[in-house]
Amino acid sequence: MNRLIKKIACAVMAFTLIAGVFTGCKANKTAELPSYTSVKNESGELPVKGTVGELEYRIMSNEEYGCYNKDRGYYFDQLEQLDSPLFIVISAGTQTRTGGDLEITDFGMQGSTLVIVVEETKATGDKFTGLDCPCAVLELNDAPEQLLIVSTTGEQFEKIIP
Repeated sequence: MNRLIKKIACAVMAFTLIAGVFTGCKANKTAELPSYTSVKNESGELPVKGTVGELEYRIMSNEEYGCYNKDRGYYFDQLEQLDSPLFIVISAGTQTRTGGDLEITDFGMQGSTLVIVVEETKATGDKFTGLDCPCAVLELNDAPEQLLIVSTTGEQFEKIIP
């Protein structure tokens, strides 16, 4: 009986793997880079401060914010004071090698959705750096109705709870 269960379990696992290959199933969600109205200026530069739709924004550096989240994804952070800004923290997850980075390369509005595009550089160095959490932070004066965060390769970032 035990052997029969093992054979069935192996057959189910093999079928699942084969079905995933033929349907193009991937572990990470990917999305086409959507069309949106970019905040870049005429010369193609991304301003550090400005407005996107009706929201005021400021792009913050890792040093200003101090990222610590070990998981890959994004979360919202806000102080408990009245009229406190909202921080969208996008994390590449914990890396232990040199060379990893995460940078906001563009963002804009697509209707009521704030679309943020980030470029993710995987850590490829051979030196151990301890625990590093590359991140990008966008400060807003209010929350967007909807949010989509994708990498330049189309991989979608999921919301995480820090």
